[in-house]
Amino acid sequence: MRVIVTGANGQVGSALVKLLRAEGTQEVKTITRENCDIADRVLVRRLLGSFQPDLVLHPAAYTYVDQCESDPETAYRINALGTQNLALAAAQVGAAMVYVSTNAVFNGRKATPYYEYDMPDPESVYGRSKLAGEEYVKTLLNRFYIVRTSWVFGPRPTEGKLNFVRRMLQLGDERGAVSVVDDEISNPTYAPDLAAAILQLVQTEAYGLYHLSNEGPTSRYEFAREIFRLGGRSQVKVTPSKLADFPRPTPPLYQSALHNFAAATNLDIRLRPWQEALEEYLRSDR
Repeated sequence: MRVIVTGANGQVGSALVKLLRAEGTQEVKTITRENCDIADRVLVRRLLGSFQPDLVLHPAAYTYVDQCESDPETAYRINALGTQNLALAAAQVGAAMVYVSTNAVFNGRKATPYYEYDMPDPESVYGRSKLAGEEYVKTLLNRFYIVRTSWVFGPRPTEGKLNFVRRMLQLGDERGAVSVVDDEISNPTYAPDLAAAILQLVQTEAYGLYHLSNEGPTSRYEFAREIFRLGGRSQVKVTPSKLADFPRPTPPLYQSALHNFAAATNLDIRLRPWQEALEEYLRSDR
C-alpha cells in the first residue's frame, strides 16, 4: 500500500508514520510545511499524481486557535482550502482519505459528550475552518473517513508550542503551583492511540464519520492533577479556576467531550482510558 501522511512532523502525523513503518508499510510519503504547502493546489495535485497513493492520511492543520481569530485567512487557507486540494487530488488518483477533525466543530454547550450525529455549530474560527474541511471531504470523495478527536498529546509537540502535558510539567517545575480551569471538559487523547485506531479503522473500509478519543471525559483541572501525580510531582499545588478568569480571543468551549459511538458500536474500535495512556506517555517521555 502506498500512503501519504500530511503533518508528518506533528503529534498525530509522526505517530502515524512511526506505526505504518513498524507495521511494514514501506511506501510512505510524508508531507510537512517544508516540502509541500497543502494550500498550493498545483503542487498538491502534482505530488499525489506522481506518487499515486492508495490512502491519504491528513492530520495536518493550522492549530493556533487564538491566532485563527485574528488571522482567519490563514486558518481557512490551510484547514479548508488545503483539505479541498488534498481531497481533489485524492479523488483524481482514486485514493481513500482520512481527515482528522476536531471537537471544536461543536459549540461546547451540550451537557453530555457529543455523538457523531449531533449537529456541528462551531463558534471559533478554528472550528469553522475545520468544519469547512469536513464539508469538502464529504462532497468531493466517496471513500473517506472523517475522524474527530480532542486534546491531543504525544511525543512530538506541534512546532513552536508545548502540548498541555508538557506545559503543565514545565509550569509546575518553574512555579511549584498552577491554576487550571475546571469548567473546560473534553477527552485527553494520546497521539499513538489515535494513530493505531485510525489504522484499524482504514482496514475496515467502513467509510464515514467517527469520534476517536481516549475514553473518559475530564476537566483541565483534573487532567492537570493526574499529570502531576503520574509525573511524580504531587507536591505541585493545583488550584481550580474558571474559563472566565482567563479571557481569550477564542470563544470558550465548556463541554466538548466526544462519545466514540460509531466505531465502538459497529467496528469494536475502542481507545483505552486517558489515564492509562497518560501514564504510558509520561513513562516513555522521561
